Amino acid sequence: MGRLTDDMAQLRGELDNSRATRLAQQNERVSSVSRQIAEFSATRASDAARDSHARAMFVSNNANDINQTLSNFRNARQLMGQQGRESRAAFASNMAKETSDLLNGFNADRKAMAQSTAKDRADFMTNMSNTVAAFINEAAQDRAGAHAAFFGTSTAKKKTHHG
Repeated sequence: MGRLTDDMAQLRGELDNSRATRLAQQNERVSSVSRQIAEFSATRASDAARDSHARAMFVSNNANDINQTLSNFRNARQLMGQQGRESRAAFASNMAKETSDLLNGFNADRKAMAQSTAKDRADFMTNMSNTVAAFINEAAQDRAGAHAAFFGTSTAKKKTHHG
């Protein structure tokens, strides 16, 4: 019985050692996860502060840009208001003439392009028609040749019916 008791004591020691090792590993994992959570929280807080500052700067810059644009618009409006009626009428007339010239140029370019592409489309359709006709003719010849090879020529067929 002494040997069995020694073996059981040794087994119990190994079980205790194994349990202690597992507990130490588990505690290390818990500690590692806790450190990672703390680092994540610190990084998140740092990023939030940096992002908050960046958003505040963005909003501030946009507000400054809008105020500058409004100021420029007010100044331009005041300058235009100070111009005489004739000057504004001349400006409007000139803008209408330039717009009309642009539209006329656009219409002329569009018409020329339509005429140019119409010829290209007609040429394309003619070429495609000729190509399709050639394919159809070639297929008909191939079919007639295959028919003649399979059934014999039409004159030979007539001779066998009469003979």
